[in-house]
Amino acid sequence: MTSKRPEELFIAFLRSAYGNGCRHAVLGGRPARAAPQLTFLRAQTPYSRGFATGRGRLPYVPKALLSRCSRGYATAASSRQPRTKPGVKSSPSADQPRRIAVLGGGITGLIAAHYLARHAKNAHITLYEGGDHLGGWIKGEVAKTAEGDEILFQRGPRMLRSGASGNKYDDLILYDVLANLGLSDKIVYPKGAANSRYIYYPDHLVKLPSEEKSLSNILESVHSFLTEPIWDGTVGAVLHMWKHSSEVRNKRDTRLLEIRAAMMRNEPLPAPDPRILEKDESVADYLLRVMGEDRLIKNVVSGMLHGIYGGDAYKLSAKHTIFDRFWYKDQAPCSDNEIYMATKDIFLPYDILDGPNGYHVIDSAERGIRHKLIAFEDGLLTLIRGLEEDLKEWANVEIKCNTPVTSLVHQNDKVLVSSNCSSQLSPSLSEVPAVTIMVVNMWYPNKDLLAANPGFGYLIPQGVSEEQNPERALGVLFDSDIQTREEQAGTKLTVMMGGHQWDKWAFLPDEQMAVEMAKNVVERHLGVSPDEEGLVASARLCRDCLPQHTVGHRDRLHKAHYELSSVFQGKLMVAGPSYTTVGVIPAMRAGYDAAMRIARGQGPPHFRKKEEGVGLWNWYYDALEKMNISVSIPDHVGVTGLEWATEKEASNMVPVPRVSMWFKTWTPEEGLFFDEEGNLKPGREEALTEKDGIITSRLMITRVRVKR
Repeated sequence: MTSKRPEELFIAFLRSAYGNGCRHAVLGGRPARAAPQLTFLRAQTPYSRGFATGRGRLPYVPKALLSRCSRGYATAASSRQPRTKPGVKSSPSADQPRRIAVLGGGITGLIAAHYLARHAKNAHITLYEGGDHLGGWIKGEVAKTAEGDEILFQRGPRMLRSGASGNKYDDLILYDVLANLGLSDKIVYPKGAANSRYIYYPDHLVKLPSEEKSLSNILESVHSFLTEPIWDGTVGAVLHMWKHSSEVRNKRDTRLLEIRAAMMRNEPLPAPDPRILEKDESVADYLLRVMGEDRLIKNVVSGMLHGIYGGDAYKLSAKHTIFDRFWYKDQAPCSDNEIYMATKDIFLPYDILDGPNGYHVIDSAERGIRHKLIAFEDGLLTLIRGLEEDLKEWANVEIKCNTPVTSLVHQNDKVLVSSNCSSQLSPSLSEVPAVTIMVVNMWYPNKDLLAANPGFGYLIPQGVSEEQNPERALGVLFDSDIQTREEQAGTKLTVMMGGHQWDKWAFLPDEQMAVEMAKNVVERHLGVSPDEEGLVASARLCRDCLPQHTVGHRDRLHKAHYELSSVFQGKLMVAGPSYTTVGVIPAMRAGYDAAMRIARGQGPPHFRKKEEGVGLWNWYYDALEKMNISVSIPDHVGVTGLEWATEKEASNMVPVPRVSMWFKTWTPEEGLFFDEEGNLKPGREEALTEKDGIITSRLMITRVRVKR
C-alpha cells in the first residue's frame, strides 16, 4: 500500500548550486539551507521495430511508430557514477553541484534515491521522510506469544506478483534493484496452498476454480457452478460475452479489409478514430456491456477489486485497473495473438537489459515465469532494509527522517520546501481520492483453524449483505498457509477492513475496537471462536493509503500537468501510485522513471550504448540508418511526471504480438534463455548478436550454471 500524503507522493527535483542570495526554507521547524533551483532537460525518445532472428525474437515495436522517429538524439551520459566510500566526499567539480530533493521515504522515494545516487552526475540527493522509518506502508512488527515465541506481523504489502502474466515489464525494475543490492539470491517463492483462493458469498467460502487442469479440479469446478449461488447468471453472461466477442471480431475484420483495400489501391491507409480510446468508463459499466448483467460483477469481480484497490467497481476506471488491456482491446480490436501495451512498457526491457545487470535480470525474470508470488523470508522488509543500507553508503546521499514537508511554494524561480506556510498544490491532484484500510494481524496457537479451507485467503464482494459483513471487511489473508519463513506453529491471519465502504463513516474505529471487529469477522466467516485461547493481535489504521483511479483519472492528471507547470514553472516532478498504477512494483517503476529522467537529462533509453558499439539499441539505430527513417516520439517522463496524460492514447497504447514478448508465461520455448534446470541454453549467449547486418546486443552473458 502506498501513502497519499503529499510528502510521500511528491518528488521534487531541485537543481542548482546553493547561493548566498537564495531564500531559506524551514524543514521540520528548523532552519535549513536555501532551497535550490530546478531545471529540466528534454529530449526525444527513439522507438523502433523489433526483429526476429534465427535464434530468438526481440520484443516487437509496431511499424506505425517508425513514422515519427528522429535520429537526432542526445548522447547518454556514462552509465554509472563511481561509488564513494562512506564519509568520503567526492572531489569538487568545475560545475556547481546539483541539489536533488526526494520528498517521501516510501518505496517510490527509495527507488528514486537509489537510481539518482548511481546515475545523477555531480549531484547531492537529500531524502526527506516525515515519519521515523523508511518504507512507507511496508512495515513489520515482531509480536510475542504467551510462551515467548516471536511472530512477525506484516503491516502492509508482504508479497509481490511476478509480471509473468501481465502486459507490463515493471518487475524488471525489481530484479535490477535486487542485483544492485546483491539480494537476487534472497528471493523466495511462497509455498503452501497459495493457489487455493476463495470468495465469501453469500454466507460461506466458495473456492474459485483452480488453474491446474486436473480431473479432480474440473469436477470440483463443475459442482461449484451447479450448486453455488455465486455463479448465478454465469450462463447468460457467457452467451452475451460470446455475442459481444463476435461483434468485436467483426469490427476488427472490417477494419483489416479497409486497410487491405487501401493498400491494393495504393491509397493512404485509413486512420482509426483516436477518440475511441479517449473515453472512460467504470469497471462495472465496461463489464456490464460485455456480460449483459451485473450479478458476477457484484458477487465476484468487486471482491477482486476489494483485494487489490479497496475500491468500488462502479467507480474505478476500467482502463486504470487490471482490466486495462481488455478494455483497450474491446475499444480498438486487434488480433487474438496480440496484447495491448503502453509504449513505455514495450521499451523498458531494452533499457534494463542494456544496463549493468542484464544477465541477472534475465535470470530472475525467467525464474518468475514459474511462480506467481515473490517475497523474502520477512516479506518485503529485506528489500526496504537493503535500500536503506545501500543509500547510507553513498556520500552523495543524505537521509532525513522525522522531517515532514508540508509546503512546496514557487518563488523567484525557485521551489521553497517548508513546513510553516500554505502549499501551492494542484487542485486537480487534490481531486485524486484515496481510501483508508484497517489492517488487523491475528495469531492463534491452534494450527488447525484453517484445516477445512486451506489456501491464500478470501475476498468479500460488494454483493454480500450488511448482515453478513457489518464491519465492511474487504478480505482475510491466511498467512500461515503461505509460508516464507519457519515460525512457531499456529494459525496466522490478516483481516482487512474499510476501503471505499468506510468513506461515509463519520468515525473510524481505534485499534482496540478494530481487533474486536476482526474477531467477529473470523467468527462469522471461519467459525473461529472469539474465546479461542492464546490469541495475539494488533491493528494499524492505514489512512488514505490506496489511491483510487476513478473514472476521469487521466483527465484530472491532464489538468494537473498544466497546473503544476504553471505554478512551479517546471521545477517540480511528481511520481507514485496516485498518478500511474497502484502497487509496490508499479511504485518502483515510477521511482525509476523519475530518477533516470532527471539523472540523464533525457528519456529512455537511459543506458543507450551506441557510442560504445554494444547494446540492445544498436540494431535500432543501424536499421533506421539503412531505411532512412526519422522518428520523433514524445518523452514519457517529463518535467511534471504527468506529461503522458496529455498525449493521445492512440499513440501510447499499441497492440504487440504476444509471441514476441520476453519473460511471460506464454513466451515460446525458443524465446527463453535458461532451461528448467537453470542451465544457459546452447547458443543463447549469441541470440542477440549480429544477424543479417543488424547488431542487436551482446548482453554480457557467459556460459554459467545457475542454481535454482
